[in-house]
Amino acid sequence: MPTMPLIASGGITNGIDAAKALCLGADLVGQAAAALHSATTSLDAVIDHFQIIIEQLRVACFCTGSADLIALRHAVLLRVAGQA
Repeated sequence: MPTMPLIASGGITNGIDAAKALCLGADLVGQAAAALHSATTSLDAVIDHFQIIIEQLRVACFCTGSADLIALRHAVLLRVAGQA
């Protein structure tokens, strides 16, 4: 088992992408490009952006029966018919 942390970054646009990265084994998720527009708008826009991300992660935890993000890392990913 690797001992270095795995950071998922690049193309993470929302909380569902972050949840998938965590389920696939990431220890941390980075999000720069998706937050950049908010950052150039205002501090409130950045706060709103990350509140949405947090809510999306909560929904992902609920839908997978995960109590928290640590449990989400062990959630089973299912392939939906017709999707790659």
